[in-house]
Amino acid sequence: MKNRDKTAVGDISPWPYFWGPFDEFQAISQKGFSSDAWMVHCERYHLSIMGASPLDVFIKKLKKIVKIMIGRGFRTVVPSLIERKISAGARVLDIGGGWGDNFYQLKLDKVNVHAGTYTVLDNERQAAFGKTIFSENEISFLSEIPQTHFDIVLLVSTLQYIEDWKSLFATFDKLDIQYVYISRTPFLYGAPSFCAVQSLTPPTLAYKIGEENLHVIAFAEFEEVCAAHDWRVKKVSRRQNYSKQFRRMPKNKRNVYYQCIILEKIAD
Repeated sequence: MKNRDKTAVGDISPWPYFWGPFDEFQAISQKGFSSDAWMVHCERYHLSIMGASPLDVFIKKLKKIVKIMIGRGFRTVVPSLIERKISAGARVLDIGGGWGDNFYQLKLDKVNVHAGTYTVLDNERQAAFGKTIFSENEISFLSEIPQTHFDIVLLVSTLQYIEDWKSLFATFDKLDIQYVYISRTPFLYGAPSFCAVQSLTPPTLAYKIGEENLHVIAFAEFEEVCAAHDWRVKKVSRRQNYSKQFRRMPKNKRNVYYQCIILEKIAD
């Protein structure tokens, strides 16, 4: 198949790590995020946060200040509206939240996350690792969609990996969600949605550990789907150009950006 990475797992893939475009999901293996190598990456990433030197912490704070100044970041890992809701006791479902790294960042940023209000939905290996770090009062880990009520859903670097992403809106209604926060998801402008294959190369390992499918969602289509399900779309950051990552694609499919978004349920 043309325009597909032939690099073997364990070797170094050529940058950028996105291949395609395809009309539908193509990757043979979709177990990258539960693989042994990915778990090694998670452990290393966690240790890097815990063991950060004062200089590293200072540099990170400076970078955050710059991002806030240019409209691409917030005081915490979430926008101020979501932060206020969480601090007031909102129940949070962090879909694709891994071992709890978003929660960890919220705590580092002194956000008042109430006991028993934060749930992570991810695979069992991520949950097992997370449980070695956090208590049950801090995070509940689930591997299946729960039946209980939540106020907020977090989708941080997650939406693009969900094959039937449009089905999430029925889940939001079922769980009585009022707000959805989406970030680190590539959106496409001026062309239809397409699928790509990503050669997973975690920054702490620097070699290919597998492949994952992902959607590059046309923002116009995304807005139409949101409107059809009675969700208001609010852009809460400036667009971050991500087109260099998709330089293998035809020119009309390279206009890709990151955009932080809050969805608010429109009252009946």
